[in-house]
Amino acid sequence: MVEEGNRRVTALKLLETPAPADGTSVSRQFKRLAKIYAENPIRELEARLFETRDDVLPWKRRRHMTAGSGVGLAPWKPFAKGRANRDIGLDAPRSLAVVEFFGDDKSDAWAEILEALDGRWTTVDRVLNAAPFKETLGVVIDPKSSAISFENGDLKAGGELLKRVLSTMAAPDFEFADIEDKDDRKKFIDQFADYNVRAKAGEAPQPSQAPNSAPSTSADGYSTDGFTQREAGSDQPPPDSSPSATAEAPATPSRRSSADANRKTLAPPDGPRLLPVQGIRLLPLYNECRKLKVKGNENAAAFLVRVFIELSSENYLQEKAVQLPRSLREKSITDWEDYKVKLSDKIAAVMLHIDPTKKAPVFVQARHAISKESVGSFSITMLHSYFHNRHVLPDEATIKASWDGWEAYLR
Repeated sequence: MVEEGNRRVTALKLLETPAPADGTSVSRQFKRLAKIYAENPIRELEARLFETRDDVLPWKRRRHMTAGSGVGLAPWKPFAKGRANRDIGLDAPRSLAVVEFFGDDKSDAWAEILEALDGRWTTVDRVLNAAPFKETLGVVIDPKSSAISFENGDLKAGGELLKRVLSTMAAPDFEFADIEDKDDRKKFIDQFADYNVRAKAGEAPQPSQAPNSAPSTSADGYSTDGFTQREAGSDQPPPDSSPSATAEAPATPSRRSSADANRKTLAPPDGPRLLPVQGIRLLPLYNECRKLKVKGNENAAAFLVRVFIELSSENYLQEKAVQLPRSLREKSITDWEDYKVKLSDKIAAVMLHIDPTKKAPVFVQARHAISKESVGSFSITMLHSYFHNRHVLPDEATIKASWDGWEAYLR
């Protein structure tokens, strides 16, 4: 088992036998380089051998934890150091457990969150370590095993909750001052209370994730057999993380709740009609839709409806790698983000991808809305008019009806 130099050994193994890299981004390169390598292969390596992993750990830590009077390697980054501490029974950062929980998530939305939080994980840990994170939200993170459990046992809801918290902290307008002291952290966590995964009264907490059981790994995240990268310990897939429809949401209520019947905001601010939106751009945009009072801001609200529909549709098409139809490719269009792609084309492509039969009743209103003959308050024609026709005046009732008309599609 390779404890140090495992990436170098992996490279040599793949040069010798490229097959394990099949299906990865480096497969073609290793197959090409393997032919060159075969002319002068490396058969022996100089190495230090230890009887057990316990024997090697003290030396491994000395080489990474300090500069070692000039002979140490580059210090481990926080997550690598956390894994090393966990290997010898010490506490690891709770943020490491969360990142490993979503280890299989390859979506752009999750990549954006990771990129935005790079260098800020100690700030994230201030929130994850706060008592209300467990008491208010029902999320339990064991720093020794990195196991995550949700009191009610709902993995999907727990995953969505964690992403809501991280997405908010990854937003450009998030400031460290928002969670600087104990009271700040409680206030920050309280805003997610409606999405809690606490056990109901009288129910015992339910385990929802066992401690990590991935192959033994070195601190830099690579397995000790030199081939596979460490994966999250969860034995269930994480929720789909498309920013505008990250997971299957509760069915749209058949009738509006009384709290929503006379709402003042563009989108319902809370309750059963909330959408599970994620993404550094889409989540703040959705939050604005939930907060913006339509009366007195009719024009801004009208613009928000159209922008949110378009960016959500565009994001879905990109996330799912939906192919452009031939009619667009023939116009030399290569990307859904091309300004020449009509909003109606994007919406039609989304619906076709989700419902190839074109029979799903949930899309009836959206199909009607993109028809050239449609002139209803929710129609694409009307949404375009708010942008381009100075004679069209949006009113409060019409704008809220527009959102309501598109809600089933957005969900």
